[in-house]
Amino acid sequence: MSHNFKNKKILITGSTSGLGLVCAKNFIDKKATVYVCGRKKRNLALLKKDKSNKIYSFCGDLLVKKNFLKFIKDVKQKMKKIDIIIHCLGGGLGLKNPLLNDREFLKLHQTNIGIAAEINRLLKNQLSKDKSFILHIGSIASVEAIGSVGYNTVKTSLVAYVKSLAINLIKDNVIVTGLLPGAFVAKDNAFVRLKKRNYRAYKNFIKTRLPGKKIRNAEEFLPLINLLCSSEGEILAGSSISADACESKAYNFN
Repeated sequence: MSHNFKNKKILITGSTSGLGLVCAKNFIDKKATVYVCGRKKRNLALLKKDKSNKIYSFCGDLLVKKNFLKFIKDVKQKMKKIDIIIHCLGGGLGLKNPLLNDREFLKLHQTNIGIAAEINRLLKNQLSKDKSFILHIGSIASVEAIGSVGYNTVKTSLVAYVKSLAINLIKDNVIVTGLLPGAFVAKDNAFVRLKKRNYRAYKNFIKTRLPGKKIRNAEEFLPLINLLCSSEGEILAGSSISADACESKAYNFN
C-alpha cells in the first residue's frame, strides 16, 4: 500500500537518533514538510542537506524548560498547520534501580510521556481541522514487564494515555495511536551501543529473548508507521500496536 505524504506538515520529536531519525528520513523522502528536533546537531545537519523540500529543525534537550518553550514558539511560527505529530522521544535513562526516588521517576515520566503530552496540549490548535494524526512510539515494555521498574511503569502509562486521548480527540478529527516496538537496531540506539560495548551480551540477548533469533531493523516499522499516520489507519484510533516478533512472549522458549 502506497501512502501519499507529499506536502504534509509533520513534526517528529526525538528525530536525531534511533527510530525517530528513521521516521524523519522516511517522510523527507516522501516530500513532506518535516520539523525535526533532537540533541544531536550533526544528525540534524545531515537531515537538512535534502534541499528538495522544507525541513525545519530545533537542536536541544526538551527536558530543559527554556529549550522547550523556545521549541514550541518556533514550531508555532514555522508550522501554521500540522497534519501529523510523531513522538519518538523516550528512553530508560539508565535508571535501573527498582526503588527510584521521586526525581528519577519524574524524569522518566517527562521523557516518555510528559513532554509529549505538553506538546499535544500546546499544539492542539495547530492541528489540521480536516484530519490529523498523533502517533506515540512506545515499547513492548508497555505490555510486558521486560525492562526496569521505572521504564515499564511509564511505558504502561503511555498506553492508557493514548487510549484516553484518542477517545477525547476523535470528535475533532484527531486520530491518536501508539506503536510498541520490540528490540531493534538503529543509529545510536541502545542495542547498537550494547553490540559495541559487549558483543557477547548482545548475542546472548538475541539467543535467549528473541524466538526468531533475529533482531529487527528500525526500517521494518515504517509500513506500520505510514499506516498509522494515514486515513487507512483511522480505524485503529486509540490502539497501541505491538510489533515485537513474539519477543514479549519469549521468556521460557527453547
